[in-house]
Amino acid sequence: MNTGMRMQQPLICGNRRIIPVVRALSFCYEHGMIASVQPVALLVEEGGKWGVTLLEGDSVADFLEKLVVSYRA
Repeated sequence: MNTGMRMQQPLICGNRRIIPVVRALSFCYEHGMIASVQPVALLVEEGGKWGVTLLEGDSVADFLEKLVVSYRA
């Protein structure tokens, strides 16, 4: 099983950059595979300042920790 958070391609709207973050899960077995992608957050950058919009229940601190751990994996 392979799981982790991934940042998607940024969307640029004027001077705002929006980066979707998804949780991806894949599992390969003898005769095929299963994959799932679930949106979890939006990272928003505007004028050099960043914000986070969570789409599920973690705190921002927990989300950022999981994102960094997933990035290093």
